[in-house]
Amino acid sequence: MKKKLSATGGSEKGQLPAYVLITPARNEAAYIELTMKSMIAQTVSPLKWVIVSDGSTDGTDSIVQNYAAQYKWIELVRTPERKERHFAGKVYAFNAGYERVKALDYDIIGNVDADISFGNDHFEFLLGKFLANPVLGVAGTAFIEDSSVAYDYEVVNIEHVSGQCQIFRRECFEEIADIFPLKVVELTGPP
Repeated sequence: MKKKLSATGGSEKGQLPAYVLITPARNEAAYIELTMKSMIAQTVSPLKWVIVSDGSTDGTDSIVQNYAAQYKWIELVRTPERKERHFAGKVYAFNAGYERVKALDYDIIGNVDADISFGNDHFEFLLGKFLANPVLGVAGTAFIEDSSVAYDYEVVNIEHVSGQCQIFRRECFEEIADIFPLKVVELTGPP
């Protein structure tokens, strides 16, 4: 499922915060190149973008390696193949990426899905929000899914940031960084 992020406006004037990104990816060969092209086109590049191939078997790694060879701020990390697909795997992959960036000197850390695309000023726009509001802890944007399904604004509130692209002020992230890798169990009948 491909998602295109939407953002309007531009950044505030001044020095934008330095940022790093982590992308857990599992068998995203059909979409990840568009995500990578969106990142490369950004008006403000990250210090580091770690793409964690979570046991991909479909060519995801080759696509990422081609771009990583051209852009020193892109890094591929590979984790072993798993038979199960669940949220805990995404958390393990994110944590593997976090190990690669946590010692860097950055202000903002983000989690970006491997099946999204966005305009070239997307991160400039988001970073500008952090610059304008020194107590802002987390930010993201709405999305359009498959170019036809608009974001459901009924789920929006001050406590909700869409999961396809979430960026955190470092201090905020470190306070909440204990993400527990729980498996989500699908129920097949009445409890």
